[in-house]
Amino acid sequence: MEPTLRYTIMDAKNIILFERYDGVRFVLERSLFKYKDDIDIFSSHWKNDIKQRIENQNVDLLITELSKMNPDGFELTCYARKVAPEIKIIWITVLGCDVFKEHREHLGNIQCIEKPLEIKSFRKNVLQALEINA
Repeated sequence: MEPTLRYTIMDAKNIILFERYDGVRFVLERSLFKYKDDIDIFSSHWKNDIKQRIENQNVDLLITELSKMNPDGFELTCYARKVAPEIKIIWITVLGCDVFKEHREHLGNIQCIEKPLEIKSFRKNVLQALEINA
């Protein structure tokens, strides 16, 4: 009798990253490259691309920029809560997390990271949100 091989296949966690600056998106994506077997990242600066992904895929985490110049991040958060309320959300903002305290409490289950952010801290927050051991 030949031995039976068993493989445990874990589904990758799906992240959507919404950031208007290409360089920032690149750095944030690159900071998670080490976990490429555990995480699939889709990133864009087009809110309609993000909305389509939220509608058509199982998304575990939405990471979005919030700023006064770019209100699309807040719009995407509200949209995600409406379409798939179980999605975990991380906001990245230069305005300070206290500014959004009431919105975070109202929308629930939202982490906030202030810019300038440290890559190690960003990565730690993402892995914790996805419940991935570092």
